[in-house]
Amino acid sequence: MSGAALADPLIQAQLLGEALQTADVGILVWDEDRRYIAANGAACEILGTSLTDLLGQPVGGHTVDPDVDRLIDTAVRSKFIHGTAEVERFDGTGKVTVFYATFTTHSAGMPFMATVIGRLSRGEG
Repeated sequence: MSGAALADPLIQAQLLGEALQTADVGILVWDEDRRYIAANGAACEILGTSLTDLLGQPVGGHTVDPDVDRLIDTAVRSKFIHGTAEVERFDGTGKVTVFYATFTTHSAGMPFMATVIGRLSRGEG
C-alpha cells in the first residue's frame, strides 16, 4: 500500500485503534470528571480489572501515593506529567509499580486526558 493510501484518515484510525488495543502498555482515557471512559486490554491486565469494572471509576482511585489528587491537578493544569506510581490492583492481588505519562488529547473535538502506563514491577501481587 502506498504512503498516500496509508495516510487516509479511515485507514489511520483503524491502524492506530488496533495498535492501541493490542499494545503491551496500558492506555487509559479519562474525562473532565476525572473518570475513566476508555482503556485497552493491557491497562486492565496491569490494574487487575475488567473494562466493565474500570469504566466510570475515579482516576487515581487505587494509587497508593497520598498526593495523587495534587498530581492529577498538575497533569490537568500542565497538560503533561510523567513519573512512577504504586497502584493497588483492583482484584486485591497486591500492588504494582508502573511508569505513567499523562497528556491532553482530543476525540470528536472534545478534550480528554490520556494516560499511558507500563508495569515496572509486580510489587506484592
